[in-house]
Amino acid sequence: MDELSLYKHKVNITVRFSDLDAMGHVNNAIFLTFLEEARFAYFRAVLKRDRDNLNFEAIIARIEIDYKNQICLGDKVVVYTRCPRIGEKSGDIENLIVIEEGNENKIAASALSKLVTFDYKHGISVPIPDDVRKALVDYEKM
Repeated sequence: MDELSLYKHKVNITVRFSDLDAMGHVNNAIFLTFLEEARFAYFRAVLKRDRDNLNFEAIIARIEIDYKNQICLGDKVVVYTRCPRIGEKSGDIENLIVIEEGNENKIAASALSKLVTFDYKHGISVPIPDDVRKALVDYEKM
């Protein structure tokens, strides 16, 4: 799968019984949880901070998900993450949620999230911190 070569970061996801809906596959809302887990792991790896010191205030402004294949209990799921664009106050995070079946990969969903750096105290968007920008640029080779 050529598009996976665009992604340097991946995280394994464990599908839990509670992730399933009445149809026996992972509920569409759970995909957001998978994306959140992948985003957290991505920023933790890229910013090289422990979980208690991410110190990167951002909000999700938009998430688009294209569902392609269902995920079932027992599937080996991997979420690939990358940052293809960084603006002044916002950036994009792209994800592929992939089911690995032996040597084959099947895309379960693709997603695009728009993040905006945000000052929660004043309730306004702010420029992306220089250290965060540098870490993302260096990691993604932008």
